[in-house]
Amino acid sequence: MIKSSYSMDEQETTINMYPASVSKTAEVYTCIPAMMQRLINLQKEYPSDVAIVDGDGYIDATVPRDWIKVQPKRKCNMTDEQRKKAADRLNAAKKKVVQT
Repeated sequence: MIKSSYSMDEQETTINMYPASVSKTAEVYTCIPAMMQRLINLQKEYPSDVAIVDGDGYIDATVPRDWIKVQPKRKCNMTDEQRKKAADRLNAAKKKVVQT
């Protein structure tokens, strides 16, 4: 796991996108460990699309601009019965993992 040298209130991710006529890429700067790991994994899977510059506790990456999107949290309207069934499935899965 990647460790950040920044405190929790200093950790951030910044995305710079320029007009499509200027660049088809977006620049992603992050010092959040989970986002750093995600970018490293993407670079391993798509080496021709993701360029990474490792810094001391941060990553500066270039990714295709069409990979970037802003999306609201998905709304899930469940009945009480559906919620109970989902909770039962989750508990059964947790028990199965603990047993193995």
